[in-house]
Amino acid sequence: YQVDQVAQYAQTYDVIGTDPYPIPDRPARAAGQWARTTKASLGYTRAAWMVPQAFNWACYRPTEADTLRPPTDGELRSMAWQCIAEGANGLVFYSFFDIKRDPAMSFDEHWTRLRRLAAEIDEMAPVVLSVEEVPPIRAKPAEWLHWTVRQRGHTTYLIAVNDEDAEHVARFTLPRVPSQDRVHGEAGTRLGIGGTDLPVAIGPFGVQILEVTF
Repeated sequence: YQVDQVAQYAQTYDVIGTDPYPIPDRPARAAGQWARTTKASLGYTRAAWMVPQAFNWACYRPTEADTLRPPTDGELRSMAWQCIAEGANGLVFYSFFDIKRDPAMSFDEHWTRLRRLAAEIDEMAPVVLSVEEVPPIRAKPAEWLHWTVRQRGHTTYLIAVNDEDAEHVARFTLPRVPSQDRVHGEAGTRLGIGGTDLPVAIGPFGVQILEVTF
């Protein structure tokens, strides 16, 4: 949790992770902010296995249980992908023993949604972990936006994450007009990019993964 001190421990580890647990007291964007701070503190030279919140704070603050809750499906997914977009190489959801004792949600429900999210991320692991050179895509800065680009073979993957409970439009600039494009996971869904300006609508706590070929 000492996110501002990770550089001071740099001689003691090969892999580091920090553990923002913001829900429901703070905005979900803390996950991405902590991931960004963690990676930047190390000069982007170490692996970072971030620790997203999966538990309900009621496990530790039982007298406040009526006002506490676990992250929603949207918050959980957004926080995980925020960490990835900000450079995380791995995720360690916290925690197995806490989701077994959550007073607000059954273990089966917790475990089912975590497995679903883990499968989604695992399917993208070869892309997320790729170190191939990427084209110079730029984004208009926005506080709610976390994004990254990966290259795998001939395909460029643009991952954009919304950390707010409201729909937004992200705006990207491509280096040239792509020859092909599609929304990842949505067979037949084309973007129809006709220029280098690319607006991308992202729903509340949404994640958009776009595939383009130049």
